[in-house]
Amino acid sequence: MVQCRSRCEVQVLFQRSPDSYFDSATPINCELHQKDIKRIDSIKQLRVRHWSTVLQIPTSIGNIYFKAVVSELAYEAALSQVLSHRYPQCMPQVLAINGEKGWLLMLDGGMMLQNTLKIEDDIKHWQNLLPCYAKLQQDCTKYLNEFLKLGVPDRRLASLPVRFQQLLMDTETLGLNQPGGLNLLEYQCLQNQANLLVKLCEELATFGIPETLHHGDLHDGNIFICDENYLFFDWGDSSITHPFFSLHSTYDCLKRRFKLAKNSSWFERLRAFYLEQWAEYETKERLQQAFEQAQQLSPIVAALRWLPVLSTMNAIHRNQYMEAVPNLLREFLSMISV
Repeated sequence: MVQCRSRCEVQVLFQRSPDSYFDSATPINCELHQKDIKRIDSIKQLRVRHWSTVLQIPTSIGNIYFKAVVSELAYEAALSQVLSHRYPQCMPQVLAINGEKGWLLMLDGGMMLQNTLKIEDDIKHWQNLLPCYAKLQQDCTKYLNEFLKLGVPDRRLASLPVRFQQLLMDTETLGLNQPGGLNLLEYQCLQNQANLLVKLCEELATFGIPETLHHGDLHDGNIFICDENYLFFDWGDSSITHPFFSLHSTYDCLKRRFKLAKNSSWFERLRAFYLEQWAEYETKERLQQAFEQAQQLSPIVAALRWLPVLSTMNAIHRNQYMEAVPNLLREFLSMISV
């Protein structure tokens, strides 16, 4: 029903009527029946992207959510289930998955964080949730081999220079000399920074901070508040890499939402709350140094997470996201030139 193997299949799947997912023969219907859960109202399609869809199913125990993704991101289902069992205090409860076909059923996670961020002072929520996220990352260092076997991408520091070179060879994704894409001067600048990238990775690896699970898209639309707990959703962009890359998307989201300047005191405060949880690994000064160096490399890791998604699209749909990777590479150039 939800196996996503080609671009055409993805588009057909995600454009279906929501109720068509729940005819009597579907595994989803069977899962609800086995758990004695009854659907009590029509299904709503809350979100549809080229790479995923999310449905809301009103049931006798409250809303249940069904998510299906393309095969390139199918590991999200199994990873979410493992994290849900291991860290129930900060993950939604997963009811069922099909790891091969890339879908999962989960309970309601409460209120989306972005719906509570009305004024700038509400950023304080991040002061509370970032320590929770850091502790999850630290505990996850024990399970890296397990996560890799599930299919979570390996983007550890040692592999980043090679992946960067592979990215530079993908001129279609870079949009070389296309509107919104990289121009030849930018492309040449990136090629010239290959040795610097190696150096930055090697230097960051000298700090005593273990590589671990990185969410990849840690913004206020992927965090929910339930019974005063913060729940982390949407692990489809995750990878195994340096933990400090995670605040890249957080900072970017806050900049856009509240129009914060780059030197806003909020970023320093949030960094302090996050780094305080890593005090057993390095001194405060070295943690700050590692964090700043990680921020230089973080646009590269953010660009790499787009590759599985873009690979599912035809040329027309890829054009809608033409600027995504080039803009992140431009950000990398601007960071290293400071």
